[in-house]
Amino acid sequence: MPGKAKQQVDQSMATVQTAVSSLQQALNSAEKQDNKNRIQQAINSLNSAYQQLSGYQD
Repeated sequence: MPGKAKQQVDQSMATVQTAVSSLQQALNSAEKQDNKNRIQQAINSLNSAYQQLSGYQD
């Protein structure tokens, strides 16, 4: 089915955006610097994944 993979990629990108938003909230409420660092690393990784997915062409 043409476009099915693109549809799934788009859905994944939306999910990544939601996850980043949630992690941003967690980052704002985290108290320990170590936890802030871990959350920031996760955000960076997800943003990198988003950038990779944004280059997808069907």
